[in-house]
Amino acid sequence: MKYFKLFSFLGFALFSFTALGEGKITAIWYSGPDDMSHANVIQIQIEGGFAKEINAAGCNPHYAAIRNTQERQHMISYLLTAYTTKEKVGVILNPADKYYTDDDRCTISRIFSSN
Repeated sequence: MKYFKLFSFLGFALFSFTALGEGKITAIWYSGPDDMSHANVIQIQIEGGFAKEINAAGCNPHYAAIRNTQERQHMISYLLTAYTTKEKVGVILNPADKYYTDDDRCTISRIFSSN
């Protein structure tokens, strides 16, 4: 039973990390509070897009964003650092939180190094 749990965990972890949207950030857009289409977000594109991300069903494969809130400042700081250093990132999308519903653009729940 101990080995079953271990191999189950490893299999899940392997599946999760091979199915994530990952790549270098190729573009960033900043929207302020008065933006008419999607206010207070930092939108990104990554090479390869988000289509392989496990939660990508119903999400735009090209654009995703982090909401500019106090609780997410650490994510925004990491995003900027990764962009300037050209570090590969992985993301997990939140299809339940769309910041631009006209184009099914989902917010990012997690961003991490994928080097």
